[in-house]
Amino acid sequence: MRVAQNIYGKEGEVLLRVGSELSEGLIESLRKRGVFAIEVEEENKSYAVEEDEKVDIISRELRSEAEEIVMDTWNAALEGKSFSMSKIKQVVEEVMDELLTKDYAFLKLADIRALDEYTFAHSVNVCVLSLLLGIIKNYSENRLYELGVGALLHDLGKTIIPPEILNKPGPLNNEEMAIVRKHPAYGFSLLCQEPDIAFGLALIAYQHHERCNGGGYPRGLVQGEIHEFAQIVAIVDVYDALTSDRPYRKSLLPYEAVETLVAMSAQELNFSIVKIFLENVDIYPVGSIVELNDHSTGIIVSVDKSLPVRPLIRMLVCENNHYVSTGTDINLMENNTLFIKKVLGINTALADKLL
Repeated sequence: MRVAQNIYGKEGEVLLRVGSELSEGLIESLRKRGVFAIEVEEENKSYAVEEDEKVDIISRELRSEAEEIVMDTWNAALEGKSFSMSKIKQVVEEVMDELLTKDYAFLKLADIRALDEYTFAHSVNVCVLSLLLGIIKNYSENRLYELGVGALLHDLGKTIIPPEILNKPGPLNNEEMAIVRKHPAYGFSLLCQEPDIAFGLALIAYQHHERCNGGGYPRGLVQGEIHEFAQIVAIVDVYDALTSDRPYRKSLLPYEAVETLVAMSAQELNFSIVKIFLENVDIYPVGSIVELNDHSTGIIVSVDKSLPVRPLIRMLVCENNHYVSTGTDINLMENNTLFIKKVLGINTALADKLL
């Protein structure tokens, strides 16, 4: 098998480049470095050798630092110790600084995660995406900081949930579900014990599973009773969870996750915040090389922000390991039978040539 995309280490270094052929030795080396799952090329499938590097919305070094701090915080909570608010504050401010100084074109989640570190990567993703929504909503830096810290620590209460329940490879029974549903209250209690945590930050942990129609937990609050920060975190928490592999299910495709968010925004999630999120998440950025459900290949040349899962696609064929345009465009807004099955890579240079 050959590697379908670059694999990065903890410090952002490239462990294996796209196209590398795997061996037992390389696989064992990756395992030792904490990488337990990667994407490989499909059999008899050609990939353009000139595809762009995949770009994360924050630097890999900062992502690694943030994940390590989340891990340290969880370990401290597990041991009943006080955690370092100074480190949490510092990393949230660093994430804010990166986001505020970037002219980002799209919001993008990390592509590769070690399976046993899902919780830490998830916490960082929720923090980053929550801050981006706060920036779009023109929050002050003080409010952004509060939102970022609360988002980073939103799942802290899971430290009290037995790991065999959290990582159960199958549906939870009623008793197990009742235990899991206690984690917002556990998180609220843990955060309230910290003198440097504002009450509003603790509410994010307490309320991020509440739903606008009163169908959430732990208190069954309705929209007007749920802190706005908790409503933001609820949305990105659902999105990131749906697009990530979990012990009990495979990740959803981006368009499937978006459809779920849209359906939930009718009653459960704040509709106006979901709308802002979807308008500012180019799930398929211009230049994305995609495979459709009919096995054809194309490159995205235009995205309508009102419905980013239905872009305009220029069809491609692969000749001598390079993609070549067929000259045919397919507008998914006008074709209900086709949808994007997977992203094969990003090639902005080819997109520029075709525009």
